[in-house]
Amino acid sequence: MLRFFRQIRQRLLTDNKFSKYLLYAIGEILLVVIGILIALQVNSYQEEKMARSQECEYLSSLKTDLNIEMSFLEEYAEFDKEVISSSEALLQAYYNKEHFLVDDAFSKQLSILNNRSTFRKHNTTYMELLATGDLNLLTDQALKQEVMLHFQKVEQYEIIIRQNNEYIDNHFAPLALKVGTHYVPNHQLKWSKSIMDKGYIKEKFNRPSNVESAFYKYISDRLEDPLEELELLNQIQYRYRISVVHLSLVDELLDENRELLERLRRAIKSCS
Repeated sequence: MLRFFRQIRQRLLTDNKFSKYLLYAIGEILLVVIGILIALQVNSYQEEKMARSQECEYLSSLKTDLNIEMSFLEEYAEFDKEVISSSEALLQAYYNKEHFLVDDAFSKQLSILNNRSTFRKHNTTYMELLATGDLNLLTDQALKQEVMLHFQKVEQYEIIIRQNNEYIDNHFAPLALKVGTHYVPNHQLKWSKSIMDKGYIKEKFNRPSNVESAFYKYISDRLEDPLEELELLNQIQYRYRISVVHLSLVDELLDENRELLERLRRAIKSCS
């Protein structure tokens, strides 16, 4: 093809047809330019197609992370609801009688308050988007902003919950261990179920029916001291407020999670 065009140029120059040669040269330049533009357009289309494919993969991965996050948040909310319920029962029983009645219910409820759950982030895809700079692949600007704000809020709330958990470990737990007995809540058994099924640990110990009575008497006598009673009362109230705060944060994240998931589902549909 190049040889053919070269022969035409030579013939025009030989025949001294300069004007025709000039038109031909301009036409040849235009053909080259058009060819380059077409190549650029094809290349741009391929790049856009690749970027769109990658964006859709990220959207799907974000959806997976948020589904995992939702399951965790729902479980976390149930844990705090249990703590709140036990706290309210302890406080109401105290206000009804104006003293703590140390019995099986007291022991169970205080043991539940002595537990706390670690808040776990599920932001693998978001962190990858930040690290690679691929966050700009999300073409829906409103969706991108919503994703960023959600995971930034998760980060902030994780810090708040972690700091509150440190308070529980360092302040509430030592007191609860002094005035509580060794009741084990059901969710603790759930954590141990896999190794329990393999026979690594015992499901329960065989204990005399009256094993708690001596402890209950000792705890009741100790709580006759107004300062001991006041300290326990204040710690239960503070533990109660911690779980109320945690539940409000988690409930807020759950609402945002569901809304964001719905937006992601609509965005993913457009990938088909």
